[in-house]
Amino acid sequence: MEPLVSVLIPAYRAGATLRDAVESALRGGLPAERLEVLVESDDGSDCAMVAGLPSVQVAVTGIVGSGTGAARNRALARARGAFVACLDADDLLAPGWLAALLPKARAEGAAVSALEVEEGGAVILQLWQDLRRLGFADLAASGASVRGLVARRLCPPFVEALSQDVLHMLQVMAQRGGCLPVGAAPYRLRMNGQGVTAAADFPVRVHAAYLEHVARLEADAMLPPEMARAAAQVFRAKIALNAAFVAEGAGRSYYRFIADRLRG
Repeated sequence: MEPLVSVLIPAYRAGATLRDAVESALRGGLPAERLEVLVESDDGSDCAMVAGLPSVQVAVTGIVGSGTGAARNRALARARGAFVACLDADDLLAPGWLAALLPKARAEGAAVSALEVEEGGAVILQLWQDLRRLGFADLAASGASVRGLVARRLCPPFVEALSQDVLHMLQVMAQRGGCLPVGAAPYRLRMNGQGVTAAADFPVRVHAAYLEHVARLEADAMLPPEMARAAAQVFRAKIALNAAFVAEGAGRSYYRFIADRLRG
């Protein structure tokens, strides 16, 4: 039996968190024969800690440091499932996450999930748990990442840039009319204080990436023009939030700043 869902996990010096991520996908609520978890090594390692787990396939090409986008594209090329989900090697899917999103994605081609952000071992931000549908305005207000389950036929290739996950889902949302159904089982984004967002130059780098994404969306001939413009506005809003973070962050992490801002 062919897998129904492919979970793509790029792995670059992931360490012990990789097994946690993989095991969370295996607890996603699907039978083992309907799931494949594609671990794409981007650091030359053999990812031995997850080899041999059911439904898990590890690809070690010897390529090192090609970037998250390139690794995701390699995994996407291997994917056999009709639906695709992206999971970072240091993040977690809630139990039953895949099973919760699958009926919605089958009905509309894609679905997104609620989001939790963990920092220092505690959840500091929860988003979209009470929404039935997520639209561009919801993403613009929070400035957060977004993850979901997407029909393989609707997946554009991943670019190599910061915030590529948001770009990817915005492209999908624009194809599907600007909003998608929400599953309550959350994707947990785990911030460890050592990732790319913690770097001192991150605000400058992400500002440049946002501008590139605006231009990319507005020039995308595959999207309806009005949807492309609306999707680009999400990144314009993120530019404004990034500027506010630089001015007012006062030593907080980006997501701590966003959590405080949303609380008012």
